[in-house]
Amino acid sequence: MGPVTHPTGARSTAQILAAVAMLIAIAVDARADDRCAGDLGIDVCLGANPVCPATSGPVGLAPGSWPVFQQNPQHTGQAPFAGPTCARVLWKNRMRLGKVQSAMTLAALVDGQPETLVVPVGKGPVCGLDIRSGTVRWCGTQDPGKKVDRGGPAIGNGKVYVGTRDNDLWAIIPPASSSQSTGTTAWRQKVCTDGDVTTPPLIDASGTVFMGSDSLSAGTLMAMCPGPERQIKWCLNPVGGGIRNMSPALSPAGDRLYVTISSTTIGAFDPATGVEIWRLQLEKTAGAGRTPNYSPVVDPTTGRIYLGLFGGLWEVQEKTDPATGKPYAEGRLLWDTWTAKKQRMYAPPAVDAERGRIVFGSSWARAATLWAIDRDGKLLWNRDDLGRAEFRNNPPVIDGAGRIYVALEDKLWALSSEGGTLWSLAGGPDYVSSPILSAGRLYAATVDGVVTAIGDCPV
Repeated sequence: MGPVTHPTGARSTAQILAAVAMLIAIAVDARADDRCAGDLGIDVCLGANPVCPATSGPVGLAPGSWPVFQQNPQHTGQAPFAGPTCARVLWKNRMRLGKVQSAMTLAALVDGQPETLVVPVGKGPVCGLDIRSGTVRWCGTQDPGKKVDRGGPAIGNGKVYVGTRDNDLWAIIPPASSSQSTGTTAWRQKVCTDGDVTTPPLIDASGTVFMGSDSLSAGTLMAMCPGPERQIKWCLNPVGGGIRNMSPALSPAGDRLYVTISSTTIGAFDPATGVEIWRLQLEKTAGAGRTPNYSPVVDPTTGRIYLGLFGGLWEVQEKTDPATGKPYAEGRLLWDTWTAKKQRMYAPPAVDAERGRIVFGSSWARAATLWAIDRDGKLLWNRDDLGRAEFRNNPPVIDGAGRIYVALEDKLWALSSEGGTLWSLAGGPDYVSSPILSAGRLYAATVDGVVTAIGDCPV
């Protein structure tokens, strides 16, 4: 085969003109948005101030069943209560504003009020549903928005935070009364370096909100103050690699913020200041495409970090150099999914800390396997009969009894802690995100926007 050449002439000119038009459109859009005016278009971190204004009201994650991606700041995917033991469908509701491509959250938006199911949907960018009936309480805000895509919501500080493809992190105040049909935009933080915010945000005990952006593969990591006014607490740009479609995680003590960079590397940062503590590259090859979710997961008992990457499941531990007293990290490939099954990981694991188990999925060419291993990397069981599907941004979740719930292609599965099937339920179009749990219930959404509640099973 001879050398590959590219045609010249009209086609090449058209390509050049299209590229120039795109650059002009980006420049015009940046000028049109005063949040990216002047130097902000070059330095997205301008205006950062480590002293947050005083704020009234509660701060931190909202009380509730599932207030943040994978339930808690360590992203274990495990709830402290029992999930549904049967496949009883309680209600269904189709969202009218677009696709649902990231996991929902569930918490009390106002202290003392019932929990609200917050659904990231299309150009909403979020809607609040009544969990008793499935009816929509409110949708969107006074501002139009772009699609939420893979940046699922977090609930805390009396607000709902969600990232969108228009380079924004939104802070939305839920309606104060049932007479309001929309929320109110408290603020929107723009990442001006073409920074799609596809990272589910994280909220720590102080109310600081952490978010990331790809920023043209350079990476932006921001910490936002919890109050009603927009203020950057600290900001890093460039981080040294893109941050996309993953959620930062906190150590059990809350003194480390773990972030996956370029889909190959994990970094630890001081959540109060943004100072980098250590960085460890685990793989050379990044997972393909924009849809994999490489969020770090932290075992709340041991502090070990688990990260599903292209090559399989990694375990990372922080160590201290005895000569210098400085912290550093060591990693090992705990389970090689490619050698075991010729499959890759595109979704984070779930950790059953009480039973010392890590549960995760791998897939390739629509062949999928669900694995359970112990903390030493010993195989406990696997299931490769759950359908021709992919684990991609749809991690498993675990209830307090060790039962495992999985949304895979067009079906929901409930498994025992030993991997046996408890029930399964076909859902129609595909699920492209994970389910969430509350006491005795499961909530899941298919990509076409149909939200389903399952549970309230007979004892």
